[in-house]
Amino acid sequence: MHAALRAEVEKTTGAMQAVQRLSGGDISDVYRVTAAQGEFVVKTHLRPPEGFFEAEALGLDLLKHQGLAVPQVVTVARSFLIMEYLSPGEPSLHAAGEALAHLHAVKQPAFGLSQDTYLATLLQNNRESSDWADFYWRQRLLPVLESLAEYAAREQELWHRFTSRTQALLRSCPFPALLHGDLWAGNLYYSGRGPVFIDPACYAGDPLVDIAMTRLFGGFDAEFYAAYAANSPRREEAERFIRIYQIYPLLVHAKLFGGAYYRRAAVIRDSY
Repeated sequence: MHAALRAEVEKTTGAMQAVQRLSGGDISDVYRVTAAQGEFVVKTHLRPPEGFFEAEALGLDLLKHQGLAVPQVVTVARSFLIMEYLSPGEPSLHAAGEALAHLHAVKQPAFGLSQDTYLATLLQNNRESSDWADFYWRQRLLPVLESLAEYAAREQELWHRFTSRTQALLRSCPFPALLHGDLWAGNLYYSGRGPVFIDPACYAGDPLVDIAMTRLFGGFDAEFYAAYAANSPRREEAERFIRIYQIYPLLVHAKLFGGAYYRRAAVIRDSY
């Protein structure tokens, strides 16, 4: 942690006694800080997009108000976020599945959110809508596709064909629910108080968006899905929805890390 950042953080934490770098994602640097005022987690980024950490703090607050366990935000600033440090505990995927189901059971007024958020460093246009199929195409897939070199003329035709073939299915989404939005295994932390949800990319959408993300990169076992299913209504054609919703994070990964992820997204597209 460089000296200028340390000085800013110490305005909240008091004098630092120890700093330990924590493992995390590919976007921010994360530290455990032991200081005069206690123990904290500090996330920082050298060049965060405008409102980056403010959007994360908003997401944590939204999840908290819906009953999910999240770390308490202490301070949010332009280039860093300070949260409480939670000691690690035993994994409880059953409790995590139940908690996610309860989050998804609460109907939201519209798809989207009153404020834009970020998935990684990509801004998510959350302009509220009553049309989920249109929202998913115009405010999720299309903005990322238009930023990719692979989105040439023939590919554009294939994506528009895919959209026309799946809109009726997506419009059968029963209601918007608040989503974590980036629920891979690294964003579920097992503390001494139970499962804690971190690093959200919140907006209101189809609950199966979160399930699709959990299944994309693994790390969630049968106990998690059984607990979620026991507390959620059964969805017709759930597998078709899940496959469609895996396209968005694959395209985001293609933008951040390269074309192999685009090819995986195209394989799903071409199956419809």
